[in-house]
Amino acid sequence: MKTKVLGLVAALAVLGTSSVFAFGIGLQVNGNAGRVFNPGAAVTFKVDSIPLVFAVNWNAGEDSTTIGLTADYWGINKRLVNIGRTPLNWFFGVGFFVNTIFADEFALTGGIRFPLGLNMFVLDGFLEPFVQIAPSMGLQFIPSLGIDDLFWPISAGFRLWFK
Repeated sequence: MKTKVLGLVAALAVLGTSSVFAFGIGLQVNGNAGRVFNPGAAVTFKVDSIPLVFAVNWNAGEDSTTIGLTADYWGINKRLVNIGRTPLNWFFGVGFFVNTIFADEFALTGGIRFPLGLNMFVLDGFLEPFVQIAPSMGLQFIPSLGIDDLFWPISAGFRLWFK
């Protein structure tokens, strides 16, 4: 009974705030331009009222699987040029990542990233395609403390916006 009540309260909270902000949710494909190219996918989420972008990532390599979380603050998101009547924007920011790596030995890494990319809004703002590169560096926490080398994650994807 308590679970049903909690679910109802959560649903009402989401519905009640949905008119306050718009949110975008979508998919992206990932790779790494600085190491062995392990393809992956992610679910990405953004709220229009704050300049934060989140993604839950999954990458599979020959001998490892990585599941990670990124959160980026876009300090700059400005129009670069117009393509017809649609602005093409560029963005730059700072964020963090946390990765769990499942291989012969479990590893946990985390660090800082600097996303740089392009995005635009088409179909009356419903569809936001984007591309980005996010130079990243950090620390390995498990199995032993150490420096994680600089790497270059690249992504391309889209978000669908609901208002």
